[in-house]
Amino acid sequence: MRSFIIAVFSALALLASAQNNIITLDLSNTEIPLEFDSENGAWTGTYNDDEYTIDSQIYTFLHNSMGDYNTWWGFTVSNSADNSKREDFLTYQFSNMAKGGIVLDENGSVKLDEFGAPVVSPSIPYLVAFANSYFAQHPAEVVMSDGEDHEAVGVYVCLNSYTFYSVSDGDGFARAFNNGDKYTLTIHGVNSRDEEKSIDVQLAAYANGDLTTTRGWKYVDLSELGEVNTIWFSVKSTDSGAYGDNTPSYFCLDKLMVKPAKSTTGAESEAVSKGAKISYDKADAMVRLVNADFAIVYDVAGNKVMSVEASEFSVASLDHGIYVVRAGNASRKIAR
Repeated sequence: MRSFIIAVFSALALLASAQNNIITLDLSNTEIPLEFDSENGAWTGTYNDDEYTIDSQIYTFLHNSMGDYNTWWGFTVSNSADNSKREDFLTYQFSNMAKGGIVLDENGSVKLDEFGAPVVSPSIPYLVAFANSYFAQHPAEVVMSDGEDHEAVGVYVCLNSYTFYSVSDGDGFARAFNNGDKYTLTIHGVNSRDEEKSIDVQLAAYANGDLTTTRGWKYVDLSELGEVNTIWFSVKSTDSGAYGDNTPSYFCLDKLMVKPAKSTTGAESEAVSKGAKISYDKADAMVRLVNADFAIVYDVAGNKVMSVEASEFSVASLDHGIYVVRAGNASRKIAR
């Protein structure tokens, strides 16, 4: 027998959000208004090779595509509420099993129903991620665009419809799950000192004749990640072959939450002050250094594209894309 579990969480963690300066992802606040395909719900920029990021509040979600081949990876946005099984899932890969995005209340916190589960609406957009490691070392990544470390709080994730039906019934590339199979999402948090921590989230598992899947939005507590300025996501299936996972490498995400990092005092503050710090203002393309006056900028392939002897400099001359700034013992990923 198959059981489908809708994960819920304690309302107390979110009721305090307004008091704790939590920044909750709201895709109605994107820098550029989003438009969607009327047929499949996909963001119309999904296959536009000139679109590198999806920006909302302090969040910059990285997006990549090869439009000539109808291929994309990283993040895109969808407003599809149709979670029905499709024969042509490459066209209809932009849906989730929750049938929409998560509603915010008047205070900007996640709205909960009487059972403590998030309220979902088909009118609310959400993020779809294709996190296949074949395309990139960090296949799905979000950068804090203000250049600061933030305390990770939480996020909601659920299964993409394509992946759900693949693990349930199999498809032309993957087999249906059986005993011992798992589909795991790993969330990696990286701070400005390149220190990384990770959390595993099981989105589907088959054990003792029972397939358990995350059909609804599942809340994941991210506090174990500590302070982050980058979060990246990877997925792993036990159904894999010579070219990687056979199971489609998708998941859906909504209402990522972080808050400003706690200020340090005393000896801790003194230790922090001795290290370099990098901040970035995407609006004016300015990089600013603390306790450093020399920086090197690399592209995502590791090529040096700029070196500067200054504590403040512009990257406006660089092509649009993703870069890594290194200064002293600090590094910072930026989206130009």
